[in-house]
Amino acid sequence: MTAEGPGTLGLAERTTRELEALAVRLGPAREAALLEEIRRSGEMEQVSLALLRIQEALVQAPGAEAFATRLVLASDSIQRLLQRRPGLLRWVHRSARTGEPLAPGALEAELRSYLDRAEGDAPEELHRRLRRFKSRQALRLAARDVWLGLSMETLGREQSALAEALLRATLPRLEAALRGRYGVPAPEGFVVLGLGKLGGEDLNWSSDVDLVLVHRGDGTTGGGSGGALPTVTFYTRLAEALARAMSSVTEDGFCYRVDLDLRPQGRAGAAVASLPAMLQYYEQHGRTWERAAWVKARPLAGDLALGQQLLDGLGPFLWRRTLDLAAVESLRDLKMQIDLRSTARESDVKLGPGGIREVEFVAVALQLLHGGRNAALRLRSTQRALRRLVEAGLLSQADADRLLEAYAFLRRVENRLQMVNDRQTQALPPPGPERERLARTLGLAGAAALEAELDRHRTYVAQAFRVLLGQEARGELPHEPDLVVALDEDLDDVTRSEALARRGFDDAPAALASVQRLRRVLGAARLEEGPGPSAIALQLLQGAARSPDPDQALFFLAEFASGLSVPAGYLRLLHQRPPVARRLLDLFGQSAYLSAELVRTPELLDQLVSWDTEALHKPPERIRSELDGRAARATDDPEQLLGALRRFKNEEVLRVGLGDIAGELEVPEVALQLTALADGLLDHAVLLAAEHARARWGLPRMRDGRRAPLAVLGMGKLGGRELGYHSDLDLLFVYGSSADEETTGGSQGRIGHHEYFARMVQRLLSLLTLQYREGRLYQVDTRLRPSGNQGPLVVSEESLLEHHTRRAQLWERQALVKARAVAGELGYGERLLGTALTPLIWERPLPDGAAEEIHRLRMRMEREVAGESRDQLNLKTGQGGLVDVEFAVQYLQLLHGVALPAVRRPGTLEGLEALAAAGRLRREDAARLREGYLFLRRVENRQRLVHGRPLQHLPTRGRPLLILARRLGYGGTDAGGAFLSEYRAVAATVRAAYVRVLQQ
Repeated sequence: MTAEGPGTLGLAERTTRELEALAVRLGPAREAALLEEIRRSGEMEQVSLALLRIQEALVQAPGAEAFATRLVLASDSIQRLLQRRPGLLRWVHRSARTGEPLAPGALEAELRSYLDRAEGDAPEELHRRLRRFKSRQALRLAARDVWLGLSMETLGREQSALAEALLRATLPRLEAALRGRYGVPAPEGFVVLGLGKLGGEDLNWSSDVDLVLVHRGDGTTGGGSGGALPTVTFYTRLAEALARAMSSVTEDGFCYRVDLDLRPQGRAGAAVASLPAMLQYYEQHGRTWERAAWVKARPLAGDLALGQQLLDGLGPFLWRRTLDLAAVESLRDLKMQIDLRSTARESDVKLGPGGIREVEFVAVALQLLHGGRNAALRLRSTQRALRRLVEAGLLSQADADRLLEAYAFLRRVENRLQMVNDRQTQALPPPGPERERLARTLGLAGAAALEAELDRHRTYVAQAFRVLLGQEARGELPHEPDLVVALDEDLDDVTRSEALARRGFDDAPAALASVQRLRRVLGAARLEEGPGPSAIALQLLQGAARSPDPDQALFFLAEFASGLSVPAGYLRLLHQRPPVARRLLDLFGQSAYLSAELVRTPELLDQLVSWDTEALHKPPERIRSELDGRAARATDDPEQLLGALRRFKNEEVLRVGLGDIAGELEVPEVALQLTALADGLLDHAVLLAAEHARARWGLPRMRDGRRAPLAVLGMGKLGGRELGYHSDLDLLFVYGSSADEETTGGSQGRIGHHEYFARMVQRLLSLLTLQYREGRLYQVDTRLRPSGNQGPLVVSEESLLEHHTRRAQLWERQALVKARAVAGELGYGERLLGTALTPLIWERPLPDGAAEEIHRLRMRMEREVAGESRDQLNLKTGQGGLVDVEFAVQYLQLLHGVALPAVRRPGTLEGLEALAAAGRLRREDAARLREGYLFLRRVENRQRLVHGRPLQHLPTRGRPLLILARRLGYGGTDAGGAFLSEYRAVAATVRAAYVRVLQQ
């Protein structure tokens, strides 16, 4: 050991001991050289450990101390290779010391000779030899980069030559095996084309190889031991075997990851296409991004003449004779995708701002724009294309020099990043030891120097990119890096899901599945140029992310788009009309019920397109007029008329729901319009039921010849014109004749009036409640009739009056406060309420203890129905809920209605206003009850819009509470807490006012 031994390096004790042992094996001269290289590395501990790992290789390679130190500093994967195959260090040290170029033909010949020496032709042996040859040659190329510092243009060419040699030597062996089993294909011909960096002779250390596989045409093989195959099947099997030979991972690693996504229709397309199919596809469907990809295409293996024939046939598609303005716009769209990606990948030297992709795009965009008239520009290599653009006067020498310098530096950084662990990465490591190590492998003083150099080059590239290709997207679209990452199909699913989670999607994997569905639709509709994120995809995803429930909005957006038979028009409209897109995504994020309806009948989108504030505020007369017009246009077929009624209802509920969600319709107007809709639909349904009964049993004539009337009385929310979404219709059916009178007779004879009206009402309930494709019209509740569910479905006027005169309880009288004639013989219904029932409802004094009886019923509802607890609230029957307001108003109406006809109003808010105006309710309590009622009804409406059914219980924790709060307009990090706090305060105020009313 020398005096300047390992102990002078200040390393860990164990490392020092192991270096001392290695020094003994190397001898004094080599020890001194090794220690000097360790000191120079600037990463003494890390390099020492790496050299110790490859010490067997080092011992066998005299004079390779400096050489080995550079390699292990640059690459952990090289360390692992030299551990497995220590003899390679001596070989690569001898073979990589000259800068003479590696001839592609010599590489291929060397590989063929190596493969010929294999024992047997088993696929496993072929794979083993391919990988061992590739790893040895890749090590030589790494040394030519790290040790000799050859230009990136030379290294890219040599990396590509290695891949080409592997493909050219492997393909014939695989094809020969298939021919032995299935015979010779007719017609013959199969070519492997390289695109991307392989086509442009610009591969990196760990690049994918972008391949397109083409056969000459359809036919069959001649047959063999395995029978005959269609040529497409034969060549597909050949393609699969080639992909396995290159990319399957064995104990010796793999050769290359194979990417076939640049073929027609990408991942959805066939792995192998025929020459005619290829030419037809690009002639009819080729897009600008595909032109950009095919600029770099070159035949690599197989039938090279077939490959050239394809490229010749694609010439008119690639190279346009005139300046194509549509292509210019498409190129700007492509540029925008690059802008979007770069914004999301600040640390990415390829896709980040001012990165490699921007240099490549400058070259290919100018080639596509001018290459049709100047064949000299039709070059595959980015560097050579930039130089040729200078010669053509399309790029200044200064710009080209700066771009070439930046490209070379960024490519070398990319190469070194990939060399570390043989991974396809372009992302800079975070600040720290790994970034320092990268800087030193590049010959820079440290991370600060690396960052300064990167900033210099990337700033220039970004500026040139913007100046040379016009307006950029970075300033046009919102800065949404996470959404761009989520849309980027070049990234892995974990990275994309994490980006969605950061942007507020709760179930990120499910959201990613929706993103992928959406992009498939956009691609099929030809609304995306290229594999990168498009403006329309970003716009739609951003709208979903900003909705109250991003997961739900995105799910329904994907459902809607996937269900469209011709999606291009709809989706283009959303892109061109941002307010329409915003309304649609607000709807998807607010209401699962309305969203499902819109997905089922996408023509309802017209409601969002023809947004008309005036149309939102329809008076009841207009709703009825439009309904009558729709019914008149329906055929005489009752089923078709019912379908028209259901569709009209769906359209109107969607219209009202949109106005509600947009804040254009207040709670009372929502209720008024939904009630007017129900009135009209109910009336048409009654007419249909009456016609059905007339055809079977005739008309219900009374003895004096007049037709017996039927009144349909609306109770509850229908009677009070207070319907919400999915409200049941509380109905009472009363006829005005004797039960023993008979009908005039029809196809099924004559029956008594009671049976006639009972059957007519049963038919009516069937028409209202049966579920069809368009949904049902309404659920119906008839329990407010005398004797409830135990009583007859329809009652005569005589029976109704007798019941309410003698047997009705106070709650039944209270229910009649909200009664209103809604359908059937309206004149008869109004007379029934005005002359027969008014004395029974309003003109009798309340019995003693009425307030206590009403309160007892209210408390019973709270105990038995509300089901409230600390974690469960009921906004209808719970403490301080809607029933508190309704009972307080109805009690005061019954109490003062004897003397004050003005307070006899079926609507809760109307009754409140009338009682306050008459001085029978303190203004303060009236205001509190009104505000509480509107708040609670708004919450109820929003819940019913979301779920498509009545939901009385409120969520009180977690995501459901947060989403409800957002739907109601609460913001901030504790939106749910803010809403819950206000709800409890409102409920307490309502309960206090209710108690004061019942105690007065």
